[in-house]
Amino acid sequence: MALPPSLQALSIGPLEAPNTLELFVDYLCPFSAKQLHGVEQHLLPLVWGESSPYAGKVRIVVRPYPQPWHSSSTLLHESALAVAKIAITDPKVTADPSRNAFWLYSVELMKNQEKYFDGPARGKSPDQIRGELATLAIDTVGEGPKRRKQAAVHRDLEGVPLGQSVKNLIRVEKEGNAGNAVVPDLKYCVKLGRQNGIHVTPTCLWNGLVEGSISSSFGADEWKEFLSKQVV
Repeated sequence: MALPPSLQALSIGPLEAPNTLELFVDYLCPFSAKQLHGVEQHLLPLVWGESSPYAGKVRIVVRPYPQPWHSSSTLLHESALAVAKIAITDPKVTADPSRNAFWLYSVELMKNQEKYFDGPARGKSPDQIRGELATLAIDTVGEGPKRRKQAAVHRDLEGVPLGQSVKNLIRVEKEGNAGNAVVPDLKYCVKLGRQNGIHVTPTCLWNGLVEGSISSSFGADEWKEFLSKQVV
């Protein structure tokens, strides 16, 4: 359940929690979107917040895992990893889903995934899509918290504004074949999934083992039942 230093924002909830739920998701997979939205709406109220029945008991790690049959998938995953790299890395901030930039962007990206399905995206160049995703990042983790009068959820890298930071991280140079600045992080995510034999998304792991009983259709009742059996 470890994470490299550059991707600490992939985790929400207390680092010292005795249980870890890992979610292997693809940002262009409708069932992954359903899974993530279900976690946001039904699981988080049970595990996050002082009054939650399982407060401090569960840590959630989102594992971006692009599926190759979705043509725009890599671009969406790169943008999410770029946001993770500029997220505030204070554990108290990343633990809080309302202040974790990567989590906020992931939820919003899932809500917008249909724009990047094969059909709607077929006439767009990769650079056009990257530009749209940078704008979505600005709206979600830049302007969004400002409108809600919340504290910042991202860092300015060397004084560079949020939008330009995201663009710089996902920009591909005109020559060569090295990709962009988040390729090492993307490779880490893909290699981890392959190493663990993850074939489909979403796939959930509970304390390191694949947990086939968890469904993307889980509502509040199903999560309550699952936690009652799994959390001591």
